[in-house]
Amino acid sequence: MSGFSAVALFLVSLVFSLLIFSLWLRIALRYLRVSVLHPVSQLIYKISDPIVNPIQQITQQKYQPGQKYDVPTLITLVFVELLKMICISLLALHGIMPFLYLLIYIIADLIIQPCDILFFAILIRVIMSFVNPGWQGPIADFLRLLTEPLLKLGRKLISNVAGFDFSPFIIMIVLKIITLFISASLPWRLL
Repeated sequence: MSGFSAVALFLVSLVFSLLIFSLWLRIALRYLRVSVLHPVSQLIYKISDPIVNPIQQITQQKYQPGQKYDVPTLITLVFVELLKMICISLLALHGIMPFLYLLIYIIADLIIQPCDILFFAILIRVIMSFVNPGWQGPIADFLRLLTEPLLKLGRKLISNVAGFDFSPFIIMIVLKIITLFISASLPWRLL
């Protein structure tokens, strides 16, 4: 692979990953029922509205109060994943990979992305708990909402030891094992 191809592959992967990241956060915001007035919500909706709104108009599904699942965003997420895999396969493999491989890579990336989001959200919470234990703000609230269900599960597995909560480390290890296993099981290293 030439230098230009490697740079193009990196940039395409970066743009699509950021877009997919914002779509996953939009799904999480809806699922966790975070207010639309929340600063994190406003940012994510402003970023993702240009690509979700056309799908929302095509499917004619409007948001209803109490609805936890954002179907137009899920459809958009799968469509963006498909475009990402096609672009990456064109750049890395110089052709479109067979449909079955496309499907496998899309499913794999749809599992890896939220695991990575949760991993880094927990990591940020751990770092901030050491640096500034009283950390407050819109991002802190959102990270708490996003990660607390997993951390509760981790606290059930291992209790506090001498006042230290090791549940974030257990959950982070499990999330990283999932992503490594899936990545290693794929035929080409594209994710």
